[in-house]
Amino acid sequence: MTNHVVLYEPLMPANTGNIARTCAGTNTILDLIEPLGFQIDNKK
Repeated sequence: MTNHVVLYEPLMPANTGNIARTCAGTNTILDLIEPLGFQIDNKK
């Protein structure tokens, strides 16, 4: 059974990044529901 984390219209890129890293470390699928409050390719 695969776990999923769903973020609905996330606003804070730092929190989203932390959750993404946690998902990567725990083999969990991360779903981001648009619109996002930030650009996904922006490293700041």
